[in-house]
Formats: sequence, structure tokens, C-alpha cells
Amino acid sequence: MLDSLLFRNVFSTPTMRKIFDDKAILQNWLDIEAALAQTQAELDIIPKEAAEEITRKAKVENLNISEIEEGINAIGHSLVPTLRNLQKVYDGNYGEYIHLGATTQDIIDTGFMMAIKRGFQVIYQDLRDVEEAVLQLTDQYADTVMAGRTHSQQAIPITFGYKTAVWASEIRRDIERMKECRKRDFVGELAGAVGTMAGFGDRAVEVSDRTILRLGLDIPEIAWHSSRDRMAEIVSVLGMVSCTLGKIGNEVASLQQTETAELAEKFKKGAVGSSTMPHKRNPVIPETLHTLARLAKSSMSASFESMFSEHERDGALWKIEWKSVNEVVILTGAIAAKAKKLLGNLTVDPERMRRNLDLLKGLMMSEPVMLKLGEKVGKQTAHEIIYEISMDTFEENADFFDKLKENKIVSDNISEKELKELLDPTAYTGKSSYFAHRVSENIKRARLNDESA
Repeated sequence: MLDSLLFRNVFSTPTMRKIFDDKAILQNWLDIEAALAQTQAELDIIPKEAAEEITRKAKVENLNISEIEEGINAIGHSLVPTLRNLQKVYDGNYGEYIHLGATTQDIIDTGFMMAIKRGFQVIYQDLRDVEEAVLQLTDQYADTVMAGRTHSQQAIPITFGYKTAVWASEIRRDIERMKECRKRDFVGELAGAVGTMAGFGDRAVEVSDRTILRLGLDIPEIAWHSSRDRMAEIVSVLGMVSCTLGKIGNEVASLQQTETAELAEKFKKGAVGSSTMPHKRNPVIPETLHTLARLAKSSMSASFESMFSEHERDGALWKIEWKSVNEVVILTGAIAAKAKKLLGNLTVDPERMRRNLDLLKGLMMSEPVMLKLGEKVGKQTAHEIIYEISMDTFEENADFFDKLKENKIVSDNISEKELKELLDPTAYTGKSSYFAHRVSENIKRARLNDESA
């Protein structure tokens, strides 16, 4: 699905596909080989002319990808066919100087990390854009009253800005997690066969460190051939991002249901919801966010298998990452891009929110009535009384105000005027508006401290 001509833009984005395209990955490998040669030339380990020739021709267009594929199938090695193909393009004897002292996992891990870092940064920027869209919703609807829901049922009133502030707060934590992840996880790997750098000679550490810095990655304190915790942390953070946005998508879909109709994905003229029911306007992006988040979570879980790597290198568990880690990045990239589109153009219906507050004919306001009565007769006694009235009201599909007036204990302790005030849902949103504004202000301050994209 990630590469399907028909469905690839549902499951991925052109940007993410380009980052993880075979040609892009091959070019990463070539960039590593060129950077290594440049460093070794600077340290007089190989001739300067060799580094120049290696760098000049280390371009993916100089490779025969079909031959490389055939070579991988023929000899069962993931990198040697590329090195052999690359060696052909070099004049003289300069091809002998490529890959000096490095091991296959050095090149593949480092190239993979280069791609992941690029994808991670795209997601980071998209997530900040999502956050901005949610903040705008929070500010705009901080005082817009709607039904709060628990266990899928109407509970007591909140404001829509309060709901989106909860989303924004979670998104901000995801952004902070991404920033922390970026500080420690995007490292290169040039450590040789078992990680001791023996093949790089006396100046091994300098060769490795200089080369890694050339590639825009950080330097690890020791080889990580069999320490896959960084990959696990990256996919964990991205998995959480996916689940946050998937949860929001699912909530939008729920609130777009015909019977609720408080939110909706912006309708695009010409969009078709059904091949047989012309009236349908389905929550396409919200449902897609939910779908992709589940898939990202699944790939995230698979990625953890590599943490059980044995000894100094483990080819079996390592290769799980080749499928799972890039899937997490690609899927999360699609999720973030789609969430930005959805939340930046969300249709909000305050009037429908207000009408839905009256669906239970006042029953939503049982709590403030109970608390008021409890001031006179005690909270537990009040709960029993209001519970019985509420259940009768529900069973009879009656009006809560009328049933309350019929009860002598209620009428003796609460006037009709007080009852009407207690049954006003717009007067019982607690600190919804306060929290909406507090979250918004805190996040706006935090955004000023974020690194630039």
C-alpha cells in the first residue's frame, strides 16, 4: 500500500516516499562512502586523488540498480553488490579505496538513520502546524458550550475549546518528546566488524567521528550494532504521535455522526461518500487517521524485536527494522500531513452543539441539582433522590424539570427559579474556559522556545 499506484497517497506522502525511495537510500550509502574517503584522505590514510574520484562519482545515477538487485539475489549480501557496481565506475585503481575499514552494518545503519532523521524533521514541522491549528480552535471556541461525554454518553457540559485544549496539551507533549528524542538518537555508525574500529587503524576514532559529523549526524559513545534502543525510542515517540492524532481523528469521526453532527471534515465539492448512496458525506480523513495510527502502532511493536539482538551483531533481528522502522516513519508522516489538513479546515457547528445539550430534556444537569439539594439533605441522600427522579425521567421520556417539581423533597428545598438556573447547561462548564486559555498561553510560550524547522 505504501507504494501502490492507486492507494499510496492514502498510506504515505510523496515527501516520505522520496526520502525512503531505493535511489535515495542508495545515495545515502554513497554519501557515506564519499565522506569516509574524504576523511581518510585528510588524515593521509588514502591518496587525496582517490577521495576526489570517489566523491565525484558517488552518484546514484552512476549505478546499475538492476545489476545490484541481481547481485543481492545471487550472493545474498545487502551491500557488496552495490560496492562492486560502484567500483566499476572509478578510473584507475581508485575503486580499491572505497569502504576501507567499514562494515556493511555501518553503512546501512548510518544511511538508514540519515533517512529517518529527514523524515522525523518533516513530521516535527507538520506536528507543529497541527498544534497551531488546534490552538486556533481552542482560542476561538474557548467559551462554546457542548456536551461533555463519558463512556460515549452525555455527561455534563464542557466547551469545545476545552476539548481541543486537551488535544493541544497532548500534542505539545509529543513535540517535547520529539525534541528530546532528537537530542540523543540521531547518531551515525562507523565502527567496523564488531564495533572496535580495528579496521580503521591508529586514528580510528578520528576517522569515525569526522565522517559522522560530515553526514550531519551525532557521534555515539560506542558502537550500537546490537544496541537498538535508539531505534526503539524513535518509533515509540512517533508511535505516540500517531496514536494522538489517530485518537483525534476517531473523535472527529464520532462527532461527525449524523445524530451528533457537531464537527465535520470540510467537504470538498465532488467528493463521493458512496457508490450507491449519493447523499453520503463520510469522514474520510478522520477514519484514515485512525486506520494509519493502528498500523503505525503495529509496526512500532515489531521494531522492538531488534532490541533482543545477540552478541556484537545480529543479522536476523536487525533486518526487522528494515521493514518496520521506515513504515512507522512513513505512516506517521502521512498521519501528520492529513491531520494538518483536517484540523486546519475543520467545520464546527456551535448551534448543533447547543441543540444537543437539550437532547436529554434537562437530565444532563442532574449533578448540579444533586449538589444543591445535598446542601440541605446531605450529598448521599440527595444522590439517591435525584437518581430515582432521573431514572423515572429517562424511562418516561419526560422533562427533568417537571419530574423534579413533582418531588416534595426537591420542591421544599429548591425553588422553581433556582431549578431553572441549575438546569441551564451554559452556566455549568466549570473551569472549561480557564483551562482552554491556560493551555493555549502555555503552549504559545513553549513554541517560542522550539527550534526552528
